[in-house]
Amino acid sequence: MAYFLKLKAWELFLMVVLPLILTYMLRFEYTATLIGSLVFFVVIVVFSWLFSIGRWANQHLPQDRQKNLFPLALGFAIPLIYILLLILVYFPTLSPESRPQPPGWMLPMHILSMIGIFYSIWFSARQYLALQREREVDTTRFSNIFFLMWVFPLGIWIIQPGVNQLFDKLDNSNILSRDGG
Repeated sequence: MAYFLKLKAWELFLMVVLPLILTYMLRFEYTATLIGSLVFFVVIVVFSWLFSIGRWANQHLPQDRQKNLFPLALGFAIPLIYILLLILVYFPTLSPESRPQPPGWMLPMHILSMIGIFYSIWFSARQYLALQREREVDTTRFSNIFFLMWVFPLGIWIIQPGVNQLFDKLDNSNILSRDGG
């Protein structure tokens, strides 16, 4: 997952935007399944980036400030399962002529997905800023990072350069400590 930590902001931005632009330029027919698949791809990229930041920052914090990664992984897994269920089960039933009643599982899954995404962004923002500042941070300190992660296309341009810089700094110090220098 260190791959996402090494990317420049423009590279990560293009990973998200390029598929959307290409489907428009190539004049694909916008079906519910195509839109769902595009959303799934974008979500995979964004969640991988956020998970990479949260996991990496958590691993580099002192042992007493590290948190359990299971809720972070679960917070990302639930929305992915929800999107897959929408693509595979619900979207094929949609047509311009009929509007089927949404299934009963849709609302609870949507609420669980939102809670999972909220927690995962909160976790990643908190651990990243704690690593950056080298101390415990309170909610008011990391709320700006949280907001920038929430509005990903904008936030990437501000957050990713700091992630690159911190990653390079810690990566170089790890290489020096392994080499004995």
